[in-house]
Amino acid sequence: MEYYEAFHNIEENEEIKKYKQDLTKQVEKLVVEVFPRKMVELGQLLETEMFNVTDLSVFHSDLRIPSPPGTNGSPADSPPAKRKRTVSDTLNDTATPVGTKQAPLFEGYVPSNPKLVEIVDCLKPEIIDAMNRCNKIKVWIQLRIPKIEDGNNFGVSIQEDILAEVSKAEADSAKFMEQISRYFSVRAKLVSKAAKYPHLNDYRRGINEYDEKVFLSFKIMLMEMRNIYAILYDVIIKNFEKIKQPRSSHANSLY
Repeated sequence: MEYYEAFHNIEENEEIKKYKQDLTKQVEKLVVEVFPRKMVELGQLLETEMFNVTDLSVFHSDLRIPSPPGTNGSPADSPPAKRKRTVSDTLNDTATPVGTKQAPLFEGYVPSNPKLVEIVDCLKPEIIDAMNRCNKIKVWIQLRIPKIEDGNNFGVSIQEDILAEVSKAEADSAKFMEQISRYFSVRAKLVSKAAKYPHLNDYRRGINEYDEKVFLSFKIMLMEMRNIYAILYDVIIKNFEKIKQPRSSHANSLY
């Protein structure tokens, strides 16, 4: 009983109070100043030459993988007709079969797609900032949730709904980072196939098609990040007072 009474009378630590106050100031600045500015900046970025592209062929890059002999399409490059095997051919089966041209051994360096690398370098800081901002707002809302009581929980339900929206935005930002990482790993597999089978043009074409598709996904990613700021700004501004004070001090005013 003594322990219960002592615990019940514990006051909030001064450091915790200061942390909450500082966090509230940071969140207010984020929502009021940073979010509208980022909405404009990301919208302007979408209109730059980096993202405002209509001809997707500009994202085709030189793989620097040499083509094997006989792939230029001219009659002179086609392999000669096979001749009839002789006794000497049978005795020397280790020799290269007549009419077969060997692909050159590739020992070079295949660069990443420079245009898409530039886009990745532009997107990653924005994604990381969005994740950190969402996390800060999420903690702020969680610390504003009052203790569980019966009744007068309408404001608490608003807090929980907004908390779910912020958590979703944070999770989406984390998926964007995973999507960037997956792009390089998948492209590396395609390039390794193109290097191993240089006579198959489908691998080379497949890399170009994949780069075009990834550019479009990166552009959509940037749009989604702009939308995250717009949606969070709108929902937090509209319900800011309920987030800060979810329960009214006058319960009768609800009826």
